Amino acid sequence: MIRERTLYICYHFASFDNIKMKHLHDIFVFLFIIFSVRYLSASNDLKLAGIFNGHEVSTFDRLGNLSLWANKQPTIVVMFTIWCNDSLNEFFNVTLMNLWNRRSIPMITWQMFVCGYKSQPGIIKLVNNHTYDDYINDYSDRMKVWLAGRDGIYGNDDDRRVYIRLAHEMNGYWYPWSQNSTPAEYVSAWRHVHQIFSSKGIDSTRLQWVWSVNYADFGNYTAEEYWVGDDYVDWLGVDGYNFGASRGGSWIWPNEIFDHMIIRLKNISSTKPIGINECGSTTIRTGNISDIQMKSEWLNRWCNYVANSTLKMASYFNIDYETDWAIFGGMHGDIIWNNYTAYSAYKTCLQSDQWLKPNSTNQRILTDEQFAGIL
Repeated sequence: MIRERTLYICYHFASFDNIKMKHLHDIFVFLFIIFSVRYLSASNDLKLAGIFNGHEVSTFDRLGNLSLWANKQPTIVVMFTIWCNDSLNEFFNVTLMNLWNRRSIPMITWQMFVCGYKSQPGIIKLVNNHTYDDYINDYSDRMKVWLAGRDGIYGNDDDRRVYIRLAHEMNGYWYPWSQNSTPAEYVSAWRHVHQIFSSKGIDSTRLQWVWSVNYADFGNYTAEEYWVGDDYVDWLGVDGYNFGASRGGSWIWPNEIFDHMIIRLKNISSTKPIGINECGSTTIRTGNISDIQMKSEWLNRWCNYVANSTLKMASYFNIDYETDWAIFGGMHGDIIWNNYTAYSAYKTCLQSDQWLKPNSTNQRILTDEQFAGIL
């Protein structure tokens, strides 16, 4: 819009026959200001690109191939882990190291499942009763060591970064941390976990906490009732999907999924950055027939939706799980690249200027401000 107005003003001035050279200086100063404002505005509209690419070690190769295909790498890699001591060595020494060495910042979706992805009845009450304090302390100690970087000294230039998305989608009914407990108990448990990390001296330049809701309330309580407070959160997030007819529902576009909850999140906290932490679209628009063109259009609209919003991060769920979500390496796509099916709409989106491209010389990948959503 600013560019269009600039062209109009330039034409308007130039149309006067009696224009004199002394006016040209004023015109050029005016245009310089306009284009400078435009440039600064655009620089503040950057987003962090994220992706979930699966759990298996083999998915790292697929992530590398996605980056080669798209000629750009998502900065944030969403991952899922559970409350289980048995997996901590591999998680910190292999998984997180692998991601960081590929110059990706992990977003850990820290799910309150116990070993074997089993539900622990009353998990929120158990956290509040300090049953899991030993585990949380061990986890936070290991996290501080990992964040300290190669030299093992926390607080210097080689430190790493991580996002933690604790007990997400609590306003749904499908997770144990939403069951057999109240929002007040959830808030208390979140704050308790946060306090243990804070007591280790882990600060927000290394670790950012992400409070992430489902796009609509499907449980007994609203998202607002689960709000843990500004002092315990760095980012707000939302998850939402277009299941189409794959579950007997109807096709929904990105704005229909996210608009309402994003407004609510802004009302919850006006100062915190907001991101989409999970999203995806099926190809099943009607019946049981895959419509690749419709999914491509969904991806185009998702890209435009993010670009024209105040969102600071957007992550895509790139595996075929409940349905054919994947945009690279899944069952469907509109192109094939090196034996990977893919959606060219996603590549076009990722190549756009709306996504922040980290400075390759920054060993911490992002600046403190970028990490905190000040883009």
